[in-house]
Amino acid sequence: MTGKTQMTHPAQPVEPILSVDGLSVSYGSARQPLNVVKDVSFDVAPGQVLGIVGESGSGKSQTVLAVLQLLAEGGRISGGQVRFEGAELQSLSQRRMRKVRGQGIALISQDALSSLNPSMKIGRQMAEPLIAYDGLSASAARKRCTELLELVGIPAPAHRLESYPHELSGGMRQRVLIAMAISRNPRVLIADEPTTALDVTIQAQIINLIDDLRKELGMALVLITHDLGVVAGIADRISVMYAGRIVETATTDQIFAASRHPYTRALLSSIPKPDQPRGERLKPIPGLPVDPREDVRGCAFNPRCTHALASCTESLPAMIAAEDDGQHLFRCPVDPFRPAEAEGPRARLQGNGGMS
Repeated sequence: MTGKTQMTHPAQPVEPILSVDGLSVSYGSARQPLNVVKDVSFDVAPGQVLGIVGESGSGKSQTVLAVLQLLAEGGRISGGQVRFEGAELQSLSQRRMRKVRGQGIALISQDALSSLNPSMKIGRQMAEPLIAYDGLSASAARKRCTELLELVGIPAPAHRLESYPHELSGGMRQRVLIAMAISRNPRVLIADEPTTALDVTIQAQIINLIDDLRKELGMALVLITHDLGVVAGIADRISVMYAGRIVETATTDQIFAASRHPYTRALLSSIPKPDQPRGERLKPIPGLPVDPREDVRGCAFNPRCTHALASCTESLPAMIAAEDDGQHLFRCPVDPFRPAEAEGPRARLQGNGGMS
């Protein structure tokens, strides 16, 4: 069982527009591969929101880059399938794949300053794909760009088309990236850490803007972040990644109210809560994520987990379904909400770091 996220509306099932099944990504030679994404599966349907959450290095960005076939040199899809509107993307030519990018699936990258060309005015950067791929004239493209900047809330949009990236604030540069991503009316929008390096107030504005555009334009949204708080208010489902694998996937309510995997619970303990007593410290996750170059035999989270069993070092835990909901899947041998297991003795391994 791969733990495929079933993105369906509870009242009326909807066919997924983007389906990832058993995706694996590797770098290096076939004889000595560096496996950075391992057997990842999820679905997202039109108009729905999937949050993919995990620490830096968990494989989130590599997963979406593989979906778009934009892996860095040496990277390759070593297993699984990616389907968009029923078509297998790996089988498409580069010409057809370029059409999918932007018009079918669009990406908002996490660093606006490095994503925008510092030597080109905003208007030219926005207009180029509209002219090259959609055949718009220069004047029509400029009009479209002005409309897009207005749509994402940039004041005096026609004037801003003449600005260089360094002349805009961080929040405005991020809005420009959003405008560029939606310029060709994509069916799926992937936002990869879209609030990186922005202050808390601007972060909230950007997330709300993306969600409003998603509703207005009817797009599916895949939101990549290391912060569960970012996806709390807008995601239908959340998939938690660790060391290249999805370790838990469920509805947002289930993740926050009844998370099963120790890593998910650790992430929740590390974020501030509105009702948290003043002066109470956050609980960071001890240790560091596993080095992808290491050959991990069992559970990759084992060295940081105080709930580990002896078997956790011997074999990879299977993805299992919670007894109360078959769509709530987690990769751990112990279900804390199953009384017999939660209260029974555990063969805790010696030397593990503490985790609440």
